[in-house]
Amino acid sequence: MIHIKAMIMTSMLFLTACADRADVTSGINVDIVPIHYALSLNLNKSNRVEVKEKLNAYLTDQKGNILFGTVEMYVANNTAYKFAKKVESQLHEQGVEASMISIERVKQPLKQRFDYVIRVTRHQVTVPICRSAQSGDFFHHSLGCSVDAIRWKSMTRPESILNQSEMDTRPSKAL
Repeated sequence: MIHIKAMIMTSMLFLTACADRADVTSGINVDIVPIHYALSLNLNKSNRVEVKEKLNAYLTDQKGNILFGTVEMYVANNTAYKFAKKVESQLHEQGVEASMISIERVKQPLKQRFDYVIRVTRHQVTVPICRSAQSGDFFHHSLGCSVDAIRWKSMTRPESILNQSEMDTRPSKAL
């Protein structure tokens, strides 16, 4: 009887020593990168029709980014400011929130050529490529990586989760 108990205890000891132990999952490293889509225009009286066509094509092409991103308009003169206000009301009609649109005056034409620039900024999540867990992965720390990656990629506005003071939202020098 004592031998049977000792044998059972020894076999349980060997079975538990060979089992994978549950590891605490840790979060993944996530980068949120701003993607900019810009259109620069020169508002002359001679090319009003062409400018409106280019703007309408841009707004149609970027509709998904406009609805889930931010719209910034940079104007260099009063004509461009009035044009930007018309574009702003057009965007409001399409369902863009007022807090997602901004109009900023600049002192001189951008790149010495353009007096109106519209820029749509959409933040995109980049996550690491996760491999599936396999039996025998001892002390592997990427458990739950796929779940975290899918959760972050499914967010509509991931930048709102992060601390806004750490994000660089200044316009790039390309404008």
